[in-house]
Amino acid sequence: MKNILSFPLNSLNILTLPSRIAKKIKYGRSLHKNHVVEDVFLVSYPKSGNTWLRFLIANAIKVHYRIDQDVNFFTILGIIPSPRGKINLQPTGPFGRTDLPRIIKSHSAYNPYYYRVILLVRDPRDVMVSYYHYLKGLKQISEATTISELIRDDKYGIMSWVKHSKSWYFDHNPASQRIKIFRYEDFLEDTKLQLFLLMESLGMIMDDSSLEKAIALSSKERMKESELKHASLNLVNEKMSFVRQGVANRGRELSESDRKFIEDSSRDIAGLLGYNF
Repeated sequence: MKNILSFPLNSLNILTLPSRIAKKIKYGRSLHKNHVVEDVFLVSYPKSGNTWLRFLIANAIKVHYRIDQDVNFFTILGIIPSPRGKINLQPTGPFGRTDLPRIIKSHSAYNPYYYRVILLVRDPRDVMVSYYHYLKGLKQISEATTISELIRDDKYGIMSWVKHSKSWYFDHNPASQRIKIFRYEDFLEDTKLQLFLLMESLGMIMDDSSLEKAIALSSKERMKESELKHASLNLVNEKMSFVRQGVANRGRELSESDRKFIEDSSRDIAGLLGYNF
């Protein structure tokens, strides 16, 4: 990747140099130190099904290459890492394979240096409900906080989801980035088809039997069992869980006024992603 300071210093480059340096610094904060173009970023807004998708992908690779290693809440941290800060990741891909690109989980908003992206989106009404319970479990919001307050919060509420989704939908550069969008609800409806399409985008053509085995290994029941077993490594307290209902409720837990607030706030970008309120 060409360094921003390596461009010829003609008059145009001199004028744009400060903004390009600022851009490099801004987006570089969310990149690991040994980032390479081949890295694949598994991006989503929090509570959009990213954890389940990590298990599906990891188990699909495990089955496809006949790897004898369990995929659980402990090993997934190394198979599909979720780095924080500027650290060096292991140079190899999932399960230490040198013939596969690294697959990296991220909740980042648009980043021009994420060249290969799998973007997972989910109905914003369900995202807000799931995020509310998750944040309470983490104690990042008080017990007294209501879901009505949460969805109107600048940091965690629906406008944060809107900004994140718009950034990936509108800001990307089609000439230099490969972004494939998948919907969580489509995975729920036809997991096998969606997993086939996703793995195909990673260069792996899987047959029905292999897909079915990977899906069985990634069932919500197995994930819950793994989460409980490795709880001390992942959970802040007993109320927080990565694996909740995982269904498409269209925000059924919401009051009518809260549902309307989410729909009115997100209708434009949600519609572009296939959610028509």
